[in-house]
Amino acid sequence: MKINLLGASLFVLGALAVSVPATAQVTDFQPVTDEDILDPAPEDWIHWRNTLDGWGYSELDQITTENVANLDYAWGWVMEPGSQETTPIVHDGIMYLASPGAIVQALEATSGQMLWEYRREMPEGSRPGGLNRGLAIYGDKIYVPTPDAALVALNAETGQVEWEAQVADYQNRKTLTAAPLVADGKVFVGFQGCNVFSEEKCAMVAFDAETGEELWRTITIERPGESEDTWEGIPFALRGGGDIWTTASYDPEADLIYIGVSQAKPWSRLSRGHDGDALYTTSTLALNPDSGEIVWHRQYIPGETNDMDESFEHILIDIAGEPAYINMGKLGILWRGNRETGEPLPAFDIGLQDQIDLNEDGTFAAYREGAIGELNVPLSSCPSATGFRSWRAMAFSPETRTVYVPMAINCDDGIVYTEVEMVEGGGGNGRGGTNRVNHPDDPDNSGRILAMNVDTGDIMWEFPMRTTANSATLATAGGVVFGGDWARNFYAFDAEDGEVLWEVTLPQAAQGYPITYAVDGRQYVAIPIGVGGATWSTSVPEALAPEVRRPSGGNMMMVFALPEV
Repeated sequence: MKINLLGASLFVLGALAVSVPATAQVTDFQPVTDEDILDPAPEDWIHWRNTLDGWGYSELDQITTENVANLDYAWGWVMEPGSQETTPIVHDGIMYLASPGAIVQALEATSGQMLWEYRREMPEGSRPGGLNRGLAIYGDKIYVPTPDAALVALNAETGQVEWEAQVADYQNRKTLTAAPLVADGKVFVGFQGCNVFSEEKCAMVAFDAETGEELWRTITIERPGESEDTWEGIPFALRGGGDIWTTASYDPEADLIYIGVSQAKPWSRLSRGHDGDALYTTSTLALNPDSGEIVWHRQYIPGETNDMDESFEHILIDIAGEPAYINMGKLGILWRGNRETGEPLPAFDIGLQDQIDLNEDGTFAAYREGAIGELNVPLSSCPSATGFRSWRAMAFSPETRTVYVPMAINCDDGIVYTEVEMVEGGGGNGRGGTNRVNHPDDPDNSGRILAMNVDTGDIMWEFPMRTTANSATLATAGGVVFGGDWARNFYAFDAEDGEVLWEVTLPQAAQGYPITYAVDGRQYVAIPIGVGGATWSTSVPEALAPEVRRPSGGNMMMVFALPEV
């Protein structure tokens, strides 16, 4: 069943666009406990991916494969302009929603009625309208990462500032985009903006959740003299990259935090002037939450050279009785490993990338011939720098033992890597001349949602899309998987076979992280829509599907539910 909400939603957009000051506050608020964080109530969605294991899965089952076709529009809320990739959180019937520019609103989760609002005054030189991928909640506080590289704790009942910590120097182009992780009375957050050479390195940072005191900071770049010099003598200030733009996962039994670290900068080893491993870029770090100590690390592609990040969400599951983790980066390889030791398990390549070969044990073997290229000589590669995967998170269903992967399918033709001046204050990506083209294996589509069994690597089903998959996926105990695309479609799939059970045309592209929650026994599905998201959601869809058009602006939260009985 397909419905079109464009007219109705535009009416709501107009109705809600008037700025109304908050005159109420959250009443009967129940603080979020450690037990809530470790085992959330099914009715809530209190973490970026709902649970600390990163599944993006809900135990709610009121919406099923049998009735999902009856989903109807429930309410909506216009968000602020800017680049939008947000995740709402819900606790006790209240939705806390972050808009671009560190604007947070508390809304009644059944109607969208605003209870309070926080608007950050951004300092001069920071990024106005900077994106936010989500919030965190713990105790009586909401934790907000900001574009000017601060972490703000708000009172969940009133929206008043309880404390504020400056995490990094926004004047040095640092910014926070990822939702914080909360565990064991601490708030953990990483930051990005490390393509400029400086002594300040990207890092994972821990704060006391009650007071905002900084407890530790673990940088993502190997210092000179640490173990082995994998940067081959490059001065510390000139070691770029290692950004963090994803939320960490947490295993309370192993008592470890897992965070993905991005590529080195400049992107190519040709521009960097060395072919060392460049730790700890393109890696998973397992950190002690009390000290920040790196308990183990796993680098997926030593000396990575084509901007193939492996820095996205980590899903914590058991595989054949072994405590394991899985993650997938831009190459479309499902990496697997033991989450207590980091030892690799066999990896599964979906078979679209043309850059690297793997060993049987699931580790990097070598770059393929021609994949590294030469300075100032055009190079082609699959995927493009957008990656087959990016910030749009995949979801895992324990019923099907399957991950549901939102993908962009395209390649780069004519990449040119150039020299970069290696001086403090300089830097950059060292890359130009890119022309995005369709993948030769699928010349008619630039997106898909792919379902892969995590035990066998078997592709269970695929749903091709003319434009890129443009939201994270959401899996539920009702056997339904939700996801959306750049062409303004939002879908409900049968988790078993990929049959489209319901679809709706949205006013703007699905963009962000869909969630589901329940209030007074009624289950809702919420999807942020909007614009932004770098080339994945701007130039790539426009170039590869030029006949598909969408509005140039418009951010909104849209919420659906079954008809009330």
